[in-house]
Amino acid sequence: MGVEYRHFMVVDDADWRPQSDTAARVEAVLRDWSLIDGAEHTIDFSASQEKRGGSSNSAASPGPGVAVVYPGATGAAIEVVAGPSLFADMASDDRYLMRATLVIGDDFRVQWSSDSVYFELVSPPLANGAPIEGEDVDFNDSLFAASFPSEGASSPPVVVAHIEDRAKSSVAWDSCLGFWRGALLLTFGKDLPAFSEKVQALPAREFVAAISAALRGRLVEIGEFY
Repeated sequence: MGVEYRHFMVVDDADWRPQSDTAARVEAVLRDWSLIDGAEHTIDFSASQEKRGGSSNSAASPGPGVAVVYPGATGAAIEVVAGPSLFADMASDDRYLMRATLVIGDDFRVQWSSDSVYFELVSPPLANGAPIEGEDVDFNDSLFAASFPSEGASSPPVVVAHIEDRAKSSVAWDSCLGFWRGALLLTFGKDLPAFSEKVQALPAREFVAAISAALRGRLVEIGEFY
C-alpha cells in the first residue's frame, strides 16, 4: 500500500465555534487556490447512522458537527500550496490532492493520533463536575479520535500530546490543545510533499493565512503519515 500523508489545520481555541458562513468562506479559499473541483459531499454527525452521508447544503448551520468532503485536484496548483514533491521525478502536472475535508461544529473533537504523535485524552469535558459521555465515532473515517457534545459543558476536555523523539524536529507547533471544533484536512495520499519530512507546515503561508481568516481562528498544523 505504501506510506501516505495527511495534513490537519485545526483551530486551536477552546472557545471557538463555527458561524453560518464558515463552510462557504473556507470553500471560497479552496476554490481560489484551485484545490477543489466538483460537487461536495456532506456528513451530518447529528444524524442517525442510516442517514449519515449524502448531499447537504454547506451553508447550513453545522449544529453538533458536519464534515464537508471535497474531491481533490491535480496539477501545478498542488505544488503552489504544498511545495515540491518528495519524489524528484514527479512532474508538477502529475501532483494531486486526494481530497479536502472540512469538519466544523459545536462538539469537541479530540485530534487523531499518529505513530509519531499520540494525543492522550486525560479528561473528557465536564458538566458541573461530572464527565460528559463521548459519541460513537466509528463512521468518521479517522477524522478525529473522539467526539463530545459541548452543550452544558462547564469545562473542555484535557488532552496531552506525546511526541516521539524522532518526530520532534518535524512538529510545527510549540503547544496544542489536542482538541478542536473546526479543522481542515488535506489528504495528499501517496503524493508525499517534501515538507512532510521536515517541519510539517505548508510552504504557502498566504494560503494558511487565508484559511485562518476564513475560519476566523488561530490555526495549528499537524502532519500525519499513515
